[in-house]
Amino acid sequence: MTSIPHVPAAHKLCHQLTFSLLETIYPREVVRELLSQDQAEEQRERKLTHLVMVYLLIAWSLMARRSLRSVYDRFLRPLRLCSDEVDEPTPTSAALCYRRRMLGVRVLRHLFQRLCRPFAQSHTPGAFAYGLRLMGIDGTTLAVANSPKNQACFRPKETASPATASPFPRLQAALLVEIGTHAIVDAIPALTRVGESRVARGLLRSITKGMLVLLDCGFANLAFLQDLQERQAHVLARLASNRLVGSGQQLCDGSLLLTLTPKQYPVLRSPLTVRVLSYVIDPQAVDLLSQVTPSHSQHGAGTHNPKVREVHRLVTTLLDPHLYPALDLCLLYHERWEVELVIDEVKEHQRLAQTPLASQNLFGVFQEFYALLLAHYAMRVLMGRAAHALEQDPDRISFTHALQLVNDALLLAPALPPAGQARLFSRVVGDLARPDWLLPPRRLRFNSRVIKRSRNRFQIKRSDHVFLSGKDFPWLADPLHSSFRELILI
Repeated sequence: MTSIPHVPAAHKLCHQLTFSLLETIYPREVVRELLSQDQAEEQRERKLTHLVMVYLLIAWSLMARRSLRSVYDRFLRPLRLCSDEVDEPTPTSAALCYRRRMLGVRVLRHLFQRLCRPFAQSHTPGAFAYGLRLMGIDGTTLAVANSPKNQACFRPKETASPATASPFPRLQAALLVEIGTHAIVDAIPALTRVGESRVARGLLRSITKGMLVLLDCGFANLAFLQDLQERQAHVLARLASNRLVGSGQQLCDGSLLLTLTPKQYPVLRSPLTVRVLSYVIDPQAVDLLSQVTPSHSQHGAGTHNPKVREVHRLVTTLLDPHLYPALDLCLLYHERWEVELVIDEVKEHQRLAQTPLASQNLFGVFQEFYALLLAHYAMRVLMGRAAHALEQDPDRISFTHALQLVNDALLLAPALPPAGQARLFSRVVGDLARPDWLLPPRRLRFNSRVIKRSRNRFQIKRSDHVFLSGKDFPWLADPLHSSFRELILI
Protein backbone atom coordinates (compact mmCIF):
# COMPACT_ATOMS: atom_id res chain seq x y z
CA MET A 1 0.00 0.00 0.00
CA THR A 2 1.37 3.42 -0.98
CA SER A 3 1.93 5.79 1.94
CA ILE A 4 2.37 9.55 1.99
CA PRO A 5 6.02 10.38 2.76
CA HIS A 6 6.60 12.32 5.94
CA VAL A 7 8.32 15.67 5.49
CA PRO A 8 10.28 16.93 8.53
CA ALA A 9 8.80 20.07 10.11
CA ALA A 10 12.03 22.02 9.54
CA HIS A 11 11.63 21.58 5.76
CA LYS A 12 7.95 22.51 5.60
CA LEU A 13 7.31 25.94 4.16
CA CYS A 14 4.56 26.63 6.70
CA HIS A 15 7.17 26.43 9.48
CA GLN A 16 9.58 28.75 7.68
CA LEU A 17 7.02 31.50 7.14
CA THR A 18 6.77 33.92 10.02
CA PHE A 19 4.43 36.81 10.79
CA SER A 20 6.24 37.95 13.94
CA LEU A 21 4.76 41.46 13.90
CA LEU A 22 1.19 40.11 13.86
CA GLU A 23 2.00 37.24 16.22
CA THR A 24 2.91 39.73 18.97
CA ILE A 25 -0.67 41.03 18.88
CA TYR A 26 -2.37 37.77 17.95
CA PRO A 27 -0.24 35.02 19.59
CA ARG A 28 0.02 31.66 17.84
CA GLU A 29 -1.12 29.88 21.00
CA VAL A 30 -4.43 31.79 20.96
CA VAL A 31 -4.95 31.10 17.25
CA ARG A 32 -4.25 27.38 17.76
CA GLU A 33 -6.69 27.30 20.68
CA LEU A 34 -9.41 28.89 18.56
CA LEU A 35 -8.72 26.51 15.68
CA SER A 36 -9.23 23.62 18.07
CA GLN A 37 -12.30 25.22 19.67
CA ASP A 38 -13.96 25.86 16.30
CA GLN A 39 -13.06 22.39 15.00
CA ALA A 40 -10.86 23.86 12.28
CA GLU A 41 -7.75 21.91 13.30
CA GLU A 42 -6.23 19.75 10.60
CA GLN A 43 -5.69 16.04 11.03
CA ARG A 44 -2.78 16.17 8.59
CA GLU A 45 -0.54 19.22 8.36
CA ARG A 46 -0.45 20.50 4.80
CA LYS A 47 2.02 22.84 3.14
CA LEU A 48 -0.43 25.71 3.73
CA THR A 49 -1.86 25.27 7.23
CA HIS A 50 -4.91 26.99 8.70
CA LEU A 51 -2.62 28.75 11.17
CA VAL A 52 -0.69 30.35 8.31
CA MET A 53 -3.95 31.15 6.51
CA VAL A 54 -5.20 33.21 9.48
CA TYR A 55 -2.11 35.44 9.44
CA LEU A 56 -2.04 35.52 5.65
CA LEU A 57 -5.62 36.85 5.47
CA ILE A 58 -4.81 39.57 8.00
CA ALA A 59 -1.69 40.57 6.06
CA TRP A 60 -3.72 40.55 2.82
CA SER A 61 -5.99 43.21 4.35
CA LEU A 62 -2.98 45.51 4.71
CA MET A 63 -1.87 45.19 1.08
CA ALA A 64 -4.65 46.73 -0.98
CA ARG A 65 -5.13 46.00 -4.69
CA ARG A 66 -3.18 42.74 -4.49
CA SER A 67 -4.61 39.27 -4.84
CA LEU A 68 -4.18 36.76 -2.03
CA ARG A 69 -1.84 34.71 -4.24
CA SER A 70 0.28 37.80 -4.96
CA VAL A 71 0.56 38.57 -1.24
CA TYR A 72 1.60 34.99 -0.45
CA ASP A 73 4.23 35.13 -3.20
CA ARG A 74 5.63 38.34 -1.69
CA PHE A 75 6.13 36.53 1.62
CA LEU A 76 7.90 33.66 -0.14
CA ARG A 77 10.21 35.95 -2.08
CA PRO A 78 12.65 36.73 0.79
CA LEU A 79 12.93 33.00 1.54
CA ARG A 80 13.64 32.20 -2.09
CA LEU A 81 16.25 34.95 -2.37
CA CYS A 82 18.02 34.03 0.86
CA SER A 83 17.97 30.25 0.58
CA ASP A 84 18.51 27.69 -2.17
CA GLU A 85 16.31 25.16 -0.37
CA VAL A 86 13.01 26.98 -0.94
CA ASP A 87 11.92 25.99 -4.43
CA GLU A 88 8.22 25.28 -3.89
CA PRO A 89 5.87 27.00 -6.36
CA THR A 90 3.34 29.54 -5.17
CA PRO A 91 -0.04 27.89 -4.52
CA THR A 92 -2.62 28.52 -7.21
CA SER A 93 -5.62 30.79 -6.64
CA ALA A 94 -7.86 27.70 -6.61
CA ALA A 95 -5.76 26.12 -3.85
CA LEU A 96 -5.95 29.29 -1.73
CA CYS A 97 -9.73 29.50 -2.22
CA TYR A 98 -10.03 25.87 -1.14
CA ARG A 99 -8.00 26.54 2.03
CA ARG A 100 -10.17 29.58 2.78
CA ARG A 101 -13.30 27.46 2.56
CA MET A 102 -11.78 24.86 4.88
CA LEU A 103 -10.81 27.55 7.41
CA GLY A 104 -14.24 29.21 7.52
CA VAL A 105 -15.28 32.41 9.26
CA ARG A 106 -15.63 31.46 12.94
CA VAL A 107 -11.92 31.44 13.80
CA LEU A 108 -11.39 35.02 12.56
CA ARG A 109 -14.61 36.22 14.18
CA HIS A 110 -13.72 34.66 17.54
CA LEU A 111 -10.16 36.01 17.33
CA PHE A 112 -11.56 39.51 16.80
CA GLN A 113 -14.05 39.18 19.66
CA ARG A 114 -11.45 37.79 22.04
CA LEU A 115 -8.43 40.06 21.50
CA CYS A 116 -9.76 43.32 20.06
CA ARG A 117 -10.54 45.16 23.28
CA PRO A 118 -10.22 48.83 24.39
CA PHE A 119 -6.62 49.48 25.41
CA ALA A 120 -6.44 53.22 26.17
CA GLN A 121 -4.97 54.07 29.56
CA SER A 122 -6.24 56.73 31.92
CA HIS A 123 -3.57 59.20 30.76
CA THR A 124 -4.14 58.64 27.01
CA PRO A 125 -5.09 62.05 25.55
CA GLY A 126 -8.66 62.20 24.26
CA ALA A 127 -9.62 58.75 25.57
CA PHE A 128 -11.52 59.70 28.75
CA ALA A 129 -13.86 62.46 29.90
CA TYR A 130 -15.17 62.83 33.46
CA GLY A 131 -13.52 59.50 34.25
CA LEU A 132 -15.58 57.77 31.53
CA ARG A 133 -14.09 55.92 28.56
CA LEU A 134 -15.20 57.60 25.32
CA MET A 135 -16.77 55.22 22.80
CA GLY A 136 -18.55 55.86 19.53
CA ILE A 137 -21.06 53.91 17.44
CA ASP A 138 -21.66 54.43 13.75
CA GLY A 139 -22.57 52.47 10.64
CA THR A 140 -20.86 52.10 7.30
CA THR A 141 -21.03 50.06 4.10
CA LEU A 142 -18.34 48.24 2.14
CA ALA A 143 -18.59 47.38 -1.56
CA VAL A 144 -18.26 43.67 -2.36
CA ALA A 145 -17.59 41.82 -5.60
CA ASN A 146 -20.42 41.94 -8.12
CA SER A 147 -21.11 38.18 -8.30
CA PRO A 148 -24.53 36.44 -8.50
CA LYS A 149 -24.16 35.05 -4.96
CA ASN A 150 -23.29 38.44 -3.53
CA GLN A 151 -26.14 40.06 -5.48
CA ALA A 152 -28.55 37.60 -3.84
CA CYS A 153 -27.18 38.18 -0.31
CA PHE A 154 -26.48 41.91 -0.35
CA ARG A 155 -29.42 43.34 -2.24
CA PRO A 156 -29.91 47.11 -1.90
CA LYS A 157 -32.77 48.71 -0.02
CA GLU A 158 -36.06 48.90 -1.89
CA THR A 159 -36.01 52.69 -1.61
CA ALA A 160 -32.74 52.98 -3.52
CA SER A 161 -33.10 54.51 -6.98
CA PRO A 162 -31.67 52.33 -9.80
CA ALA A 163 -30.11 55.39 -11.40
CA THR A 164 -28.15 56.38 -8.27
CA ALA A 165 -27.59 52.96 -6.66
CA SER A 166 -24.05 51.63 -6.36
CA PRO A 167 -22.96 49.26 -9.15
CA PHE A 168 -21.61 46.89 -6.47
CA PRO A 169 -23.53 45.05 -3.74
CA ARG A 170 -22.77 46.48 -0.32
CA LEU A 171 -22.08 44.92 3.06
CA GLN A 172 -23.48 46.96 5.94
CA ALA A 173 -21.78 47.04 9.33
CA ALA A 174 -22.19 48.75 12.70
CA LEU A 175 -18.92 49.61 14.47
CA LEU A 176 -18.05 50.26 18.12
CA VAL A 177 -14.91 52.42 18.30
CA GLU A 178 -12.71 53.55 21.17
CA ILE A 179 -12.49 57.28 20.47
CA GLY A 180 -9.03 57.95 21.92
CA THR A 181 -7.18 55.17 20.09
CA HIS A 182 -9.40 54.71 16.98
CA ALA A 183 -9.52 50.99 17.79
CA ILE A 184 -12.54 49.08 16.46
CA VAL A 185 -13.46 46.84 19.41
CA ASP A 186 -16.70 45.32 18.12
CA ALA A 187 -18.54 45.10 14.82
CA ILE A 188 -21.75 43.57 13.50
CA PRO A 189 -21.86 42.80 9.75
CA ALA A 190 -25.29 42.52 8.17
CA LEU A 191 -27.17 42.66 4.90
CA THR A 192 -27.80 46.07 3.40
CA ARG A 193 -31.56 45.69 3.76
CA VAL A 194 -31.32 45.90 7.59
CA GLY A 195 -31.54 49.32 9.23
CA GLU A 196 -28.27 50.40 10.88
CA SER A 197 -29.99 51.30 14.17
CA ARG A 198 -31.26 47.70 14.42
CA VAL A 199 -27.82 46.30 13.67
CA ALA A 200 -26.25 48.56 16.30
CA ARG A 201 -28.27 46.90 19.08
CA GLY A 202 -25.96 43.90 18.74
CA LEU A 203 -23.09 46.09 19.96
CA LEU A 204 -24.68 46.29 23.41
CA ARG A 205 -22.78 43.11 24.31
CA SER A 206 -19.53 45.13 24.41
CA ILE A 207 -20.86 48.13 26.37
CA THR A 208 -19.71 48.06 30.00
CA LYS A 209 -19.88 50.22 33.08
CA GLY A 210 -17.86 53.44 32.93
CA MET A 211 -18.32 54.16 29.23
CA LEU A 212 -19.65 57.34 27.62
CA VAL A 213 -21.10 56.43 24.22
CA LEU A 214 -21.33 59.15 21.56
CA LEU A 215 -24.10 58.59 19.00
CA ASP A 216 -25.24 60.17 15.78
CA CYS A 217 -28.82 61.32 15.32
CA GLY A 218 -29.95 58.09 13.64
CA PHE A 219 -29.03 55.95 16.68
CA ALA A 220 -30.53 58.20 19.36
CA ASN A 221 -33.82 56.35 19.90
CA LEU A 222 -35.14 56.13 23.46
CA ALA A 223 -35.13 52.33 23.66
CA PHE A 224 -31.44 52.24 22.75
CA LEU A 225 -30.65 54.97 25.29
CA GLN A 226 -32.42 52.97 27.99
CA ASP A 227 -30.53 49.79 27.02
CA LEU A 228 -27.23 51.64 27.37
CA GLN A 229 -28.24 53.09 30.74
CA GLU A 230 -29.16 49.64 32.04
CA ARG A 231 -25.58 48.58 31.30
CA GLN A 232 -24.44 51.46 33.54
CA ALA A 233 -23.05 53.39 30.59
CA HIS A 234 -23.79 57.03 29.74
CA VAL A 235 -24.88 58.55 26.43
CA LEU A 236 -24.25 61.79 24.57
CA ALA A 237 -26.14 61.93 21.27
CA ARG A 238 -27.32 64.38 18.66
CA LEU A 239 -31.06 64.99 18.72
CA ALA A 240 -33.38 65.80 15.82
CA SER A 241 -35.15 69.15 15.92
CA ASN A 242 -38.60 67.55 16.40
CA ARG A 243 -37.63 65.12 19.19
CA LEU A 244 -38.13 65.70 22.94
CA VAL A 245 -39.48 69.22 22.56
CA GLY A 246 -41.74 69.11 25.62
CA SER A 247 -41.43 71.28 28.72
CA GLY A 248 -39.22 70.25 31.62
CA GLN A 249 -37.07 71.61 34.41
CA GLN A 250 -34.77 74.43 33.33
CA LEU A 251 -31.28 73.98 34.81
CA CYS A 252 -28.71 76.61 35.70
CA ASP A 253 -26.62 76.12 32.54
CA GLY A 254 -29.58 76.50 30.18
CA SER A 255 -30.14 72.77 29.62
CA LEU A 256 -33.52 71.08 30.09
CA LEU A 257 -34.20 68.09 32.37
CA LEU A 258 -36.94 65.75 31.11
CA THR A 259 -38.50 62.68 32.69
CA LEU A 260 -39.99 60.40 30.05
CA THR A 261 -42.57 57.77 30.94
CA PRO A 262 -43.77 54.59 29.19
CA LYS A 263 -47.18 56.20 28.89
CA GLN A 264 -45.73 59.00 26.74
CA TYR A 265 -43.28 56.75 24.88
CA PRO A 266 -44.42 53.11 24.66
CA VAL A 267 -40.90 51.93 23.63
CA LEU A 268 -39.71 52.61 27.21
CA ARG A 269 -39.92 49.87 29.84
CA SER A 270 -39.59 52.27 32.77
CA PRO A 271 -39.28 56.05 33.30
CA LEU A 272 -36.14 57.56 31.76
CA THR A 273 -34.61 60.90 32.79
CA VAL A 274 -32.51 62.73 30.21
CA ARG A 275 -31.02 66.16 29.75
CA VAL A 276 -31.46 68.15 26.53
CA LEU A 277 -28.85 70.73 25.46
CA SER A 278 -29.37 73.37 22.78
CA TYR A 279 -26.87 75.71 21.15
CA VAL A 280 -26.41 77.88 18.07
CA ILE A 281 -23.35 79.11 16.20
CA ASP A 282 -22.10 82.67 16.81
CA PRO A 283 -23.92 85.00 14.34
CA GLN A 284 -20.64 86.57 13.17
CA ALA A 285 -19.35 83.13 12.19
CA VAL A 286 -22.65 82.01 10.62
CA ASP A 287 -22.28 84.37 7.63
CA LEU A 288 -18.93 82.79 6.78
CA LEU A 289 -19.93 79.19 7.55
CA SER A 290 -23.06 79.42 5.43
CA GLN A 291 -20.82 79.78 2.37
CA VAL A 292 -19.18 76.39 3.00
CA THR A 293 -20.72 74.04 0.43
CA PRO A 294 -22.61 71.20 2.18
CA SER A 295 -22.52 67.57 1.13
CA HIS A 296 -25.15 66.26 -1.28
CA SER A 297 -26.82 64.37 1.57
CA GLN A 298 -27.94 67.57 3.27
CA HIS A 299 -31.21 69.26 2.46
CA GLY A 300 -31.15 72.34 0.30
CA ALA A 301 -29.39 72.33 -3.05
CA GLY A 302 -26.89 74.97 -4.05
CA THR A 303 -23.59 76.25 -2.78
CA HIS A 304 -24.79 77.54 0.59
CA ASN A 305 -25.32 75.60 3.80
CA PRO A 306 -28.73 76.38 5.36
CA LYS A 307 -28.26 74.09 8.36
CA VAL A 308 -25.57 76.23 9.96
CA ARG A 309 -28.27 78.66 11.17
CA GLU A 310 -30.44 76.07 12.90
CA VAL A 311 -30.54 75.24 16.61
CA HIS A 312 -28.35 72.22 17.37
CA ARG A 313 -29.63 69.86 20.07
CA LEU A 314 -28.02 67.10 22.13
CA VAL A 315 -29.41 64.58 24.60
CA THR A 316 -27.45 62.98 27.44
CA THR A 317 -27.87 60.86 30.55
CA LEU A 318 -25.26 62.99 32.39
CA LEU A 319 -27.76 64.92 34.50
CA ASP A 320 -25.73 67.11 36.90
CA PRO A 321 -25.12 70.57 35.32
CA HIS A 322 -22.36 71.33 37.84
CA LEU A 323 -20.34 68.19 37.12
CA TYR A 324 -21.11 68.18 33.40
CA PRO A 325 -21.58 71.78 32.14
CA ALA A 326 -23.56 72.17 28.94
CA LEU A 327 -20.77 74.01 27.09
CA ASP A 328 -18.25 71.26 27.88
CA LEU A 329 -20.64 68.58 26.64
CA CYS A 330 -21.26 70.48 23.38
CA LEU A 331 -17.51 70.58 22.78
CA LEU A 332 -17.12 66.94 23.81
CA TYR A 333 -19.71 65.77 21.27
CA HIS A 334 -17.40 66.80 18.44
CA GLU A 335 -15.19 63.85 19.42
CA ARG A 336 -17.82 61.66 17.72
CA TRP A 337 -16.29 62.68 14.39
CA GLU A 338 -13.28 60.53 15.28
CA VAL A 339 -15.47 57.55 14.33
CA GLU A 340 -15.82 59.03 10.84
CA LEU A 341 -12.03 59.22 10.63
CA VAL A 342 -11.79 55.54 11.61
CA ILE A 343 -14.13 54.63 8.74
CA ASP A 344 -12.00 56.81 6.46
CA GLU A 345 -8.86 54.91 7.55
CA VAL A 346 -10.42 51.56 6.72
CA LYS A 347 -12.11 52.46 3.44
CA GLU A 348 -9.92 55.17 1.92
CA HIS A 349 -6.42 54.19 3.10
CA GLN A 350 -6.40 50.55 4.14
CA ARG A 351 -8.76 49.28 1.44
CA LEU A 352 -8.23 52.22 -0.95
CA ALA A 353 -11.26 54.00 -2.39
CA GLN A 354 -13.41 52.24 -5.00
CA THR A 355 -11.83 48.84 -4.27
CA PRO A 356 -14.52 46.28 -3.33
CA LEU A 357 -13.91 43.19 -1.24
CA ALA A 358 -12.70 40.45 -3.57
CA SER A 359 -14.70 37.45 -2.31
CA GLN A 360 -17.45 36.09 -4.54
CA ASN A 361 -19.72 34.55 -1.85
CA LEU A 362 -21.16 35.28 1.58
CA PHE A 363 -18.72 33.31 3.72
CA GLY A 364 -15.73 34.81 1.88
CA VAL A 365 -17.05 38.35 2.34
CA PHE A 366 -17.48 37.87 6.10
CA GLN A 367 -14.06 36.21 6.35
CA GLU A 368 -12.47 39.15 4.54
CA PHE A 369 -14.43 41.61 6.70
CA TYR A 370 -13.08 40.22 9.98
CA ALA A 371 -9.55 40.01 8.57
CA LEU A 372 -9.87 43.69 7.65
CA LEU A 373 -10.86 44.60 11.23
CA LEU A 374 -8.06 42.48 12.73
CA ALA A 375 -5.53 44.22 10.49
CA HIS A 376 -6.81 47.69 11.42
CA TYR A 377 -6.72 46.84 15.14
CA ALA A 378 -3.11 45.64 14.83
CA MET A 379 -2.21 48.95 13.19
CA ARG A 380 -3.87 50.90 15.96
CA VAL A 381 -2.09 48.91 18.69
CA LEU A 382 1.27 49.76 17.13
CA MET A 383 0.32 53.42 16.76
CA GLY A 384 -0.97 53.50 20.34
CA ARG A 385 2.34 52.13 21.65
CA ALA A 386 4.24 54.75 19.66
CA ALA A 387 2.04 57.58 20.98
CA HIS A 388 2.50 56.28 24.54
CA ALA A 389 6.29 56.30 24.13
CA LEU A 390 6.14 59.93 22.98
CA GLU A 391 3.44 60.90 25.51
CA GLN A 392 1.44 62.29 22.60
CA ASP A 393 -2.13 61.98 21.39
CA PRO A 394 -2.49 58.92 19.07
CA ASP A 395 -3.99 61.35 16.52
CA ARG A 396 -0.47 62.66 15.95
CA ILE A 397 0.72 59.33 14.49
CA SER A 398 0.23 59.13 10.71
CA PHE A 399 -1.92 56.17 9.66
CA THR A 400 -0.60 56.12 6.09
CA HIS A 401 3.01 56.21 7.27
CA ALA A 402 2.27 53.38 9.72
CA LEU A 403 0.61 51.35 6.95
CA GLN A 404 3.68 51.61 4.72
CA LEU A 405 6.04 50.77 7.59
CA VAL A 406 4.05 47.72 8.69
CA ASN A 407 3.95 46.39 5.11
CA ASP A 408 7.73 46.68 4.87
CA ALA A 409 8.21 45.01 8.27
CA LEU A 410 5.91 42.10 7.40
CA LEU A 411 7.83 41.35 4.20
CA LEU A 412 11.20 41.72 5.92
CA ALA A 413 10.39 39.38 8.82
CA PRO A 414 10.83 36.00 7.02
CA ALA A 415 14.43 36.93 6.11
CA LEU A 416 15.41 37.94 9.67
CA PRO A 417 17.06 35.62 12.19
CA PRO A 418 14.97 34.70 15.28
CA ALA A 419 16.66 37.39 17.38
CA GLY A 420 15.79 40.06 14.81
CA GLN A 421 12.20 38.88 14.61
CA ALA A 422 11.86 39.14 18.39
CA ARG A 423 12.95 42.79 18.27
CA LEU A 424 10.89 43.69 15.20
CA PHE A 425 7.79 44.85 17.12
CA SER A 426 9.74 47.28 19.33
CA ARG A 427 11.71 48.57 16.33
CA VAL A 428 8.52 49.30 14.37
CA VAL A 429 7.08 51.12 17.39
CA GLY A 430 10.32 53.10 17.70
CA ASP A 431 10.22 54.11 14.05
CA LEU A 432 6.58 55.21 14.34
CA ALA A 433 7.56 57.34 17.34
CA ARG A 434 10.07 59.41 15.38
CA PRO A 435 9.23 63.09 16.04
CA ASP A 436 9.94 64.08 12.42
CA TRP A 437 6.96 61.97 11.25
CA LEU A 438 4.41 63.38 13.71
CA LEU A 439 1.31 65.01 12.28
CA PRO A 440 0.61 68.62 13.31
CA PRO A 441 -1.94 69.21 16.09
CA ARG A 442 -5.58 69.47 15.05
CA ARG A 443 -6.65 72.96 14.07
CA LEU A 444 -9.95 74.76 13.53
CA ARG A 445 -10.98 74.48 9.87
CA PHE A 446 -14.09 74.12 7.71
CA ASN A 447 -13.88 72.59 4.23
CA SER A 448 -16.49 72.30 1.52
CA ARG A 449 -17.44 68.65 0.97
CA VAL A 450 -16.69 68.53 -2.75
CA ILE A 451 -14.54 66.40 -5.02
CA LYS A 452 -12.66 66.97 -8.24
CA ARG A 453 -14.07 64.84 -11.05
CA SER A 454 -12.56 64.66 -14.53
CA ARG A 455 -14.85 64.51 -17.55
CA ASN A 456 -15.41 60.95 -18.76
CA ARG A 457 -17.32 59.87 -21.83
CA PHE A 458 -18.10 56.42 -20.43
CA GLN A 459 -21.26 55.59 -18.51
CA ILE A 460 -21.21 54.64 -14.83
CA LYS A 461 -21.46 50.90 -14.32
CA ARG A 462 -24.94 49.70 -13.33
CA SER A 463 -26.53 46.34 -12.65
CA ASP A 464 -28.51 46.39 -15.94
CA HIS A 465 -25.38 46.61 -18.10
CA VAL A 466 -24.57 43.43 -20.06
CA PHE A 467 -21.18 41.68 -20.03
CA LEU A 468 -20.75 38.68 -22.37
CA SER A 469 -18.19 35.92 -22.77
CA GLY A 470 -17.86 32.85 -24.98
CA LYS A 471 -20.18 30.76 -22.79
CA ASP A 472 -23.07 33.13 -23.62
CA PHE A 473 -23.03 31.82 -27.25
CA PRO A 474 -24.03 28.15 -26.77
CA TRP A 475 -24.49 27.49 -30.51
CA LEU A 476 -20.73 27.71 -31.06
CA ALA A 477 -18.80 24.46 -31.39
CA ASP A 478 -16.58 25.15 -28.36
CA PRO A 479 -17.89 28.20 -26.38
CA LEU A 480 -15.03 28.14 -23.85
CA HIS A 481 -12.32 28.34 -26.55
CA SER A 482 -14.20 30.31 -29.19
CA SER A 483 -12.95 33.34 -31.11
CA PHE A 484 -14.54 36.40 -32.66
CA ARG A 485 -13.91 34.84 -36.10
CA GLU A 486 -16.77 32.37 -35.49
CA LEU A 487 -19.28 35.21 -35.10
CA ILE A 488 -18.64 36.72 -38.53
CA LEU A 489 -20.79 35.89 -41.57
CA ILE A 490 -19.74 36.97 -45.06
